Amino acid sequence: MQEEYDSLMTNNTWTLVALPVGRKPVSCKWVFKIKQSANGEVERYKARLVTRGFTQTYEVDYNETFVLVANFTTIRCILALAALEDMEIHQMDVKTVFLNGELEEEIYMEQPQGFVHQGSEHLVCKLHKSLYGLKQFPRAWNQKLDAFLKSIEFMKSEADPNVYVTQVRDVKFFIMVYVDDLILVCNDQNKLLQIKKELS
Repeated sequence: MQEEYDSLMTNNTWTLVALPVGRKPVSCKWVFKIKQSANGEVERYKARLVTRGFTQTYEVDYNETFVLVANFTTIRCILALAALEDMEIHQMDVKTVFLNGELEEEIYMEQPQGFVHQGSEHLVCKLHKSLYGLKQFPRAWNQKLDAFLKSIEFMKSEADPNVYVTQVRDVKFFIMVYVDDLILVCNDQNKLLQIKKELS
């Protein structure tokens, strides 16, 4: 929990403010998970702070939602093409993906259990970054990722908006987005490693 909280603080996820009149804070909770290795041994314990998005009010806390999931048919087609053309396939997991999404709306959240500031119990967290559980979390992350991929000359596929494509001469490159996982497919290993470094 401390590790997660420190990460949130380092990334300026919120500031403590007085709750404006007429606003209601979104509640939050801690979610715990045990990460295990392939042989079943405990690798580490993980805690994640999530908002309870169901307590958000439409047109007050959010306007638009979005789902970042590449179509399974599209994924199968690109993987079949990769096998046929002997392309490289890499997978990337975006750590603390929510911290990459900037919020457009004003959202207030209760202080997290176990980390309520003494003497400031009456204050709430004004969120600057998106957190898991918020209705607009996937959309905020998508806007950030979309802008970055377009800046490095990828285009959205017309067939699937969660697949990005670029081709320069005979180098083909696909990036499939599945929430906070990216599948990268390319026929040039050097280009693949270069894009992975840029994404990092």
